Amino acid sequence: MKRLNANPLLEPADITPTREDFEVVATFNPAAVRVGNETILLVRVAERPIAEGDEVPVAVHDAEAGRMKIIRIDRSESVADTSDPRLVGYKGQTLLTSISHIRVARSSDGVNFTFDANPAIAPTTPYEAYGCEDARVTCIDGRYYVSYSAVSGWGVTVALAVTDDFRTFRRLGIIFPPYNKDVCIFPEKVGGMYVCRHRPFKSKFNQACIWTAYSSDLVSWGRHAMTMEPLAGTWQSERVGCGGTPIRTEAGWLEIFHASDDDGRYCLGAMLSDLEQPERLLHRSSRPVLLAETDYERTGLYGDCVFSNGLIERPDGTLRVYYGAGDSVCAAAETTVEEMIAAAKR
Repeated sequence: MKRLNANPLLEPADITPTREDFEVVATFNPAAVRVGNETILLVRVAERPIAEGDEVPVAVHDAEAGRMKIIRIDRSESVADTSDPRLVGYKGQTLLTSISHIRVARSSDGVNFTFDANPAIAPTTPYEAYGCEDARVTCIDGRYYVSYSAVSGWGVTVALAVTDDFRTFRRLGIIFPPYNKDVCIFPEKVGGMYVCRHRPFKSKFNQACIWTAYSSDLVSWGRHAMTMEPLAGTWQSERVGCGGTPIRTEAGWLEIFHASDDDGRYCLGAMLSDLEQPERLLHRSSRPVLLAETDYERTGLYGDCVFSNGLIERPDGTLRVYYGAGDSVCAAAETTVEEMIAAAKR
């Protein structure tokens, strides 16, 4: 993949926080879709309360009260674990040091983007108390379905929303219970059923693998099958997860997936699955198609990280891959469908 010279495309300084006492710390992991002459990104925007003194302020959405609650944790408290800048352990709870919402960014050229004034999907329900994260968007029969991670003290779930215009969004509710994420819906039915990828969390018994599921209504999912697992001793040894919307090709369903190794370094790879049985993996790339090399990819809230959940295929076969870099900014790289098919087969 060839990175765009304009990278990074979106940074925290490009957007105003939702409150005067908040600061934006990251704009990353964008979903991507082309609508008419407009490229639309659904960007994860992470913000946090501005700290006062030696404290870690945590924002939690109180769904019952309909407002944001701020918890201010003194770093010196013995019951506080602030060793991870993204998390804080406090009185038996694990809280996030930032809270995310999903914001639309628009562009006429796919490079220069402007954020909408207000969030598209923001914490509303009890299952979103810690934020709404990492959207993926799929167009089916002219409607746009947005899956995203909903995070709370109940765990990480996956919710679904639908829009016709990327200005109003209707929530369809939780479609996968804890602990699950990385859900991407295929752009067409297979065997008369909707299809998606999902990724249950790692446990003492299982690795973090890509699974496939089927549905008749996009809400209730079944026929689950494990599709791709990590490979020990490689750049994809610790976890694998799906990326943006799969692309139908003669060689199979083409996908750009993410993976991390035992040191926590995230890279991107290419995979192909069977057109009629997408749970059946055909090929996976033996080498990364993109790995963290630039300053904006190697530093940030989480360095050595490239993570893609948005890609756009052009009529000429060019593929633009939008990705989060360093868990902090949005970037993009270009390749072709044929190159990624070759990479998956290699």
